[in-house]
Amino acid sequence: MNKTLRRMLLPLAFVGGLLALRFATAERAQESGVLRVQRPLMGTVWNVEVADHAQPAAARRAIEMAYSELERIDALMSEWKPESPISRVDAAAGNEAVEVPVELRELIQRSIHYGEITGGTFDITWRGMGTIWHFDEAFVPPLEAEVAKARKNVNFRAIQVVGNRVFLPEGVNIGLGGIAKGYAVDRASAVLAKAGFGDSLVDGGGDVRVSGTRNGVPWRLGIQDPRQARGRILGVVHLSNRVLVTSGDYERFRMVNGVRYHHIIDPRTGWPSGASISVSVIANSAEQGVVLAKAIFILGPEKGLSLARAERVEALVIDPSEKQFATEGFSQLFESN
Repeated sequence: MNKTLRRMLLPLAFVGGLLALRFATAERAQESGVLRVQRPLMGTVWNVEVADHAQPAAARRAIEMAYSELERIDALMSEWKPESPISRVDAAAGNEAVEVPVELRELIQRSIHYGEITGGTFDITWRGMGTIWHFDEAFVPPLEAEVAKARKNVNFRAIQVVGNRVFLPEGVNIGLGGIAKGYAVDRASAVLAKAGFGDSLVDGGGDVRVSGTRNGVPWRLGIQDPRQARGRILGVVHLSNRVLVTSGDYERFRMVNGVRYHHIIDPRTGWPSGASISVSVIANSAEQGVVLAKAIFILGPEKGLSLARAERVEALVIDPSEKQFATEGFSQLFESN
């Protein structure tokens, strides 16, 4: 990227895992009047920015309130916290129904709906597969028989919700990692707006919601090139009061004998999807965006863009040959390099 283009793009937020890993407390960018705070949470790095409108103390309080909301949601919905309500549901699978807070029950019901409209490419019972997919240094591809056996525990239609009580059959477990972070982005943004800071950015590890403007102009969000080094972007999307989510096979993966095994697993097969290498979705909510980005990734360009149009979101799909496919609306908002 030449220096002229770099100056045109800055300040720029990156999606798709590009945000610099700075674990900072609050810092004020004096030249722009923007207060930003980065913190680790939910297994990723969060970045919250607000235009402080010459009220840095109030802006700082608003950001702290937003982070408190994120922590509340994490405690409510994380399957990795043994004391969380969703963990209690998982622990009781096959034995009894568990009463959960209304907020969690509603998210589970919406997740079931997303499972239906995506043809099962989004399925919160993915956790029933256990730990056969893990992308650490000891990674070894699982055997086909292991995947087939674990796949039998994945079926969102098996979830039973009666009132605020949730029951799972034996072997079935819920993992909300594919939706809770998007919901949390939306909630944090709402907290900032209620506190009077309507020009904001909330980024949960690449799931980005922008509100208002940055210094009077739409926010500029860079999309990672899936086959280039971190920081090399395909182009920029200009957004206000929208969400941009990117899912790619470059985020968590291992190469074994020339095969890329990555973390976007097709719940219908139990294996990493090979239909796409990157998908970016522009939506009205981060919850919807994170769900559809993964579903469209698994479905691939033709079926994925059909789903995007049906759900009234904009999408960019890059297939394994690196060919780009986009909805009309996405093309209008996207400025390629």
